[in-house]
Amino acid sequence: MAQETGLVVDTNGGVATITICQPERKNALTKPMWGTLARIAQELSDDMDLRCVVIRGGDGVGFGAGADIHEFVRERAGFEKARDYGMLHAEALQAIQSCTHPVIAAIDGPCMGASFVLAAVCDLRVAADNAKFAVPPMKLGATLGYPELQIMLDLLGEAALFEILLEGQMFGAERAREIGFVARHVPIADFDAEVATTANRVAGGAPITQRLHKKMINRLRQGGAIDAREFDDGYRAFDSADFKEGYTAFLEKRKAVFVGK
Repeated sequence: MAQETGLVVDTNGGVATITICQPERKNALTKPMWGTLARIAQELSDDMDLRCVVIRGGDGVGFGAGADIHEFVRERAGFEKARDYGMLHAEALQAIQSCTHPVIAAIDGPCMGASFVLAAVCDLRVAADNAKFAVPPMKLGATLGYPELQIMLDLLGEAALFEILLEGQMFGAERAREIGFVARHVPIADFDAEVATTANRVAGGAPITQRLHKKMINRLRQGGAIDAREFDDGYRAFDSADFKEGYTAFLEKRKAVFVGK
């Protein structure tokens, strides 16, 4: 287990868990935490022994209250400061989105503002039924930048995004599922077990398949013509030892053992 300022990283088998730990601020994220998160995401991306990454809140105070408003005067008051902060924030989000491994957001309790955007950039979101969501910059006189808006627009579409931003209302896990933000929600009593089951399902898949699908979906999200080398990504897995293991295990009616080669 490795602990940074406000962040704890724990690896168990092929699953790495990043836990946000700033209970005195309801797991709000500070400017230094965004920089640390970008570095951690890159380090985990480079670890080919991993199969899955989970991001969650710690200390029983929820996924996160967003950006730490207590540092707004020091770090975000004025165009230049806000832009510098925004670039660091965007770097962290990009590091998570481009992480080689699938990333799961495990959401309980409050998931507000910048924490909502952090969850949005993950590949899969699982919520407890006590989760509460809102993105209320309209109540602060602030705005999201283009990187954050693009992430949310890609995920939610215009109608839901305008509803969330223009009204600034809080909504629950069921509404989050309706708009496609979370894949599913479960009772809080079952939450930890559901997160573990989900991570193990993801980690149990063929790593090359999981990584290539994530890579190709991210590329399609960018738009534009797919060149010949990119097109071939759709077929590279068929050359792998894992593909041979997968179909052999299917024919032999046993569970496949994938090694990522």
